[in-house]
Amino acid sequence: MKKIGILLLAIAFLASCDDFLDTKTLTTKSSDNYPSTMQEAGEMLTGVYAKMLFESPETSSQFFLALLAGDEGLGGNLSGSDNCAMNFLRYRNPDFFLGAMDGTYWNPGIWQRDYQLIFRANSALTAFENFKGWTSEAEKNRHLGEVYFLRAYAYNELAQVFGGVPLRLGTDMDKLSRASVDEIYAQIASDLKNAIERMPAKAYPDNDPLAGHATKYAAEAMMARVFLFYTGRYAKTELPEGITKQQVITWIDDCVNNSGHQLVSDQRNLWAYTNNVTNHNSGAYSYKYAVNNGLHWEGLNSKETVFANKHKLQGNGWDNTMYSNTCITYFSPSHDNSTFQERYPFGQGWGAGPVSPAFVEDWKTWSARQTYIGGVTEDPRLTGSVWSYKALDPNNGSVLIGDRKLNADEPDYTVAKRYYEQTGYHQKKYIAVNSFYDGGFKPFGPQMFPEVSVPSPSQTIHQIPDLILIRFADVLLMQSELKEDAGGLNRVRARSNLAPVAYSLDAVKNERRYELAFESLRWFDLLRWSGSSMEEAGNALNKQNGFTVINAAVIAPMVQYDYKARLKATQGYWYIPQSEIDRSNGVIEQNPGWGADALFKDWNNL
Repeated sequence: MKKIGILLLAIAFLASCDDFLDTKTLTTKSSDNYPSTMQEAGEMLTGVYAKMLFESPETSSQFFLALLAGDEGLGGNLSGSDNCAMNFLRYRNPDFFLGAMDGTYWNPGIWQRDYQLIFRANSALTAFENFKGWTSEAEKNRHLGEVYFLRAYAYNELAQVFGGVPLRLGTDMDKLSRASVDEIYAQIASDLKNAIERMPAKAYPDNDPLAGHATKYAAEAMMARVFLFYTGRYAKTELPEGITKQQVITWIDDCVNNSGHQLVSDQRNLWAYTNNVTNHNSGAYSYKYAVNNGLHWEGLNSKETVFANKHKLQGNGWDNTMYSNTCITYFSPSHDNSTFQERYPFGQGWGAGPVSPAFVEDWKTWSARQTYIGGVTEDPRLTGSVWSYKALDPNNGSVLIGDRKLNADEPDYTVAKRYYEQTGYHQKKYIAVNSFYDGGFKPFGPQMFPEVSVPSPSQTIHQIPDLILIRFADVLLMQSELKEDAGGLNRVRARSNLAPVAYSLDAVKNERRYELAFESLRWFDLLRWSGSSMEEAGNALNKQNGFTVINAAVIAPMVQYDYKARLKATQGYWYIPQSEIDRSNGVIEQNPGWGADALFKDWNNL
């Protein structure tokens, strides 16, 4: 059995280099004498990777923000909670995700985390160029290439969320004026091109010491993602730095044809509820949906994963939650008045992102219109991705995605008495998964890897599934969109027994929507397909009206809100932390649409 330590190579040496890599002046180490060994070079690179992780996704995770911003899920959680925003607050209250307007922060926001990563990347690039102890030129280029990739990833997050931001390329992080969007994307394109040209043409299998590191193929896929977003969002024909569509196609073809990445056997096998210890056929508990459908987890560093945040079994308190996939905790259903036995194998969390009924209905309608092969009659990804804890089939445990019932006489475990915007639906891709062992319901990881000592397994801090940021299905769909060819599109469809279709942009849009549901790509797809009009995004979000939800055990209509108008006011950009505006003495101006009238607190202050 593989060692669990491989799961988070990215922070294995974090304690030894964290202080140096933060924005502090030290007297004992500088880029002139650090790193002095290959081990120290590895530690420095690890320190850059560490800032891809986050202890509190509600304040510093673009992944978390994007899922709640799109049309797949509502806000959920407690009314007025700092943990996550309710649906109709997502464009109105900057307290959520980005820090309070008065400039105070109980956790770093996306802005702070990404600039910390950028500072570490800038420090590493300078130090690596000065370091004379490389064992080979290839190793130097690999280290540099990975850092260029990570810096590009951080700047892409910032540009997608905020638009133009300060372009800081050295260790002096005091540059305050905002660069233009074009200037930021020129840097992103340059960094990704550097990464592609420097990193070896190699992906790292699960047993490789470099498993989890960025690769040339991840950079090629990221370049395609950046190209599609930038050209669509800003009505361009190519990326800055002269990077044309044909060049991007050449790179994406290389990723598809030469990386060794492939689709796993069944898309549902990417998600942790299919793991073998949860679904053992002996004993009192197994998830019948997974067993009856012959599902087997392939999700840890799978052949489909191109790049991911890796997690492992480490940490026994809230000070160490960055080791865990904390998005899972936030997206898991609230725990009020339900038992682990009733909702086995799913655990509990903060109730964020309950799935929108409108999204489920769209998926059902689309599924019914498809042609299938192999005896399948509906898109298996629907029940593989959405769990209804209000409608479990007592015969086989499968999910009945039918008409929701929100009757007051339902069992109490279906009604969270403190939580808001509950719909009866939760996603199954990133959700706490339990197994039954040592006399109780506990996170499955410690049972799967018994060689790792975990004295007190916790659903909050022992979630080991990868947070997949780029996977091969996405690569295939980007390839089809770029080439206007149905090849990649139909490879993705065939895996789920959907018949092939002719190429059209609408076919790609639908396949991306359902194949990549709840993977935080939909929001940015909507933005790039909308351009400056915000028409497509606004129409999609305005479907989040007209249904009922459960608010603190009370059935209520979802608040009517004109998302399209809000999007036009903000152009989809988010609130810049007030502390950054204050620090710049007004050089940085707030994004449009974020005046005092944008503030709103909770359901109780309508």
